[in-house]
Amino acid sequence: MNYQQLPLTEPYIKEAFIINIIEQAFQFALEKHDGQYRKGTKIPYITHPFAVAMILKHYRYSDEVVAAGLLHDTLEDTDATEQDLLKFGPFILDLVRAASELDKSLPWEERKRRTIEELKEKSPDQLAVIVADKLHNIRSVQTDLDEVGEVVWERFNRGKREQSWYYMSLLNAIESRRKEVPIIRKLDAEVRRIFIGTEKLTNAKVDLLFEAVFHLSIETKERLIQENMLDFLTEVKESAEALYRNGSFEPLRPLMDELAARGIQFEMNSDGSFILLAFCHELQYRLGWDQDKLYRHIKRNLSKL
Repeated sequence: MNYQQLPLTEPYIKEAFIINIIEQAFQFALEKHDGQYRKGTKIPYITHPFAVAMILKHYRYSDEVVAAGLLHDTLEDTDATEQDLLKFGPFILDLVRAASELDKSLPWEERKRRTIEELKEKSPDQLAVIVADKLHNIRSVQTDLDEVGEVVWERFNRGKREQSWYYMSLLNAIESRRKEVPIIRKLDAEVRRIFIGTEKLTNAKVDLLFEAVFHLSIETKERLIQENMLDFLTEVKESAEALYRNGSFEPLRPLMDELAARGIQFEMNSDGSFILLAFCHELQYRLGWDQDKLYRHIKRNLSKL
């Protein structure tokens, strides 16, 4: 029997069950994560699922969803099995499975693409556990950035550039689910603050980035500083310039062909075209934009370039 099946006429039984299910989940997670630590730190790993559960509790999710938050990494990162988790009920097992990357043999990029593609099929409760997990992860990154700086990215399988692609792509995939999963708004703001510098990337702020493709004027630089976006622009331009210096046009060809099909032509005998395409390529990657979103921003700014 799970929480939803308990008789409404017996509230004291429900209360005992709720306390028991959360306590059981915590004890199980504590045992399974024993000896594990947060990546690159001496912080016991159990602090992470506990924080995820507290985020879910803060947003007033059911106690079974909170229990799933406590258990969300046990399938993926411990020797726990689905049979072990069945004692918490099929609903909790389903939530934990939804939040897990079960095939760790795949390359990092492939695993993350699968995670992003599968988000559209998740229920609100499944998505809540996933987003709460990501929210605590990104908060931990922010804490570490404040303490040790950019070296923190060396702890991960992929660096800041790839992490930006992953988190921004994830947010783009669940943008339409904000009303039914309120935690998404908080994740959105904190992810953008880390990777872009600003909690809200408006069209005006994107236009500001395009103003600096070829030349960064004093006025534009001051405005970027005010928006806390100068570091992001620098990172994008450095990656774009590295692609330009490499002299290989092949990574840019799909983008050029896509834009040509939409009526925007580039002459590749021009350094300016190469630099602009490289900038757009890098901006699209770091922000997780699809082709439609990139096209809209390029079209709006083309006359200024």
